[in-house]
Amino acid sequence: MDHSVFDHEGPWTEDAYLGLSVPGDGRVELVDGALVVGPGATPERVRVVAAVRDTVTTALPDGLRVVGPVPLRLGTDCVLVPDLVVTRTADDDEPADPVLDAADALMVIEVVGADHGALDRSFKPQLYARSRIPYSLLVDHDVPFAVANMIISGRYHEYAQASAHEALRVEEPFALEIDLAAAGGRDREPEEQDVVPAGG
Repeated sequence: MDHSVFDHEGPWTEDAYLGLSVPGDGRVELVDGALVVGPGATPERVRVVAAVRDTVTTALPDGLRVVGPVPLRLGTDCVLVPDLVVTRTADDDEPADPVLDAADALMVIEVVGADHGALDRSFKPQLYARSRIPYSLLVDHDVPFAVANMIISGRYHEYAQASAHEALRVEEPFALEIDLAAAGGRDREPEEQDVVPAGG
C-alpha cells in the first residue's frame, strides 16, 4: 500500500481517498472516514463477476446500464466499491464524475467467496441500506448461494434466494435469472461455468 496512508492524519475524506493510487481496484474502501482493506480479486471471482455482468446486461430494460467495479459515494466520507451497480444510462452531456452517487444506484451487486467475511456479507449491505439503495444482490460463488434484498422502511428485506443447483429468479426491479450451479463450482469444465440470462 502507498506509504502516504501511514502519513495521513485524522479522518479520511473522499478527496484524500481518491488521491490514493488504489481506490479503483475494490480492495480499499472508505467507511465513515476510515480506510478498510479487503481481499484481492481471485481469478474465480473475476470470472463470476464478468458472467453476472453479462447476464444482467442482457436482462436490463432500456434506460438502465450496469457498471463496475466503481467507487460509490454513500456519504461525504463513505465510498464503497461494489463489483457491479445498476444505474440509469449516462447522459452524454453530463460531466464525468469518478464516483457514482448512491442516489443514482438502483441495485448494487457484490460477488463474494470463501475469503470474504462479515464486512462484505453483512456490514456493507447495511451501509447500502443506510443510503437507501433500492435493491442489493449478493452472489457467493463458493457455496454457491445468492440472496436478493429490497429496501422496505429503510432496511433490506430478502425477497429471493437460491442455492446450489438452483437459479435465482427475480422480477423486480427487472426480470433476472442467474444459474448458481453454473456460476459456482471451480472444478467444472469451462463450458459449464456460464451464468445464463432469463430465457437463455
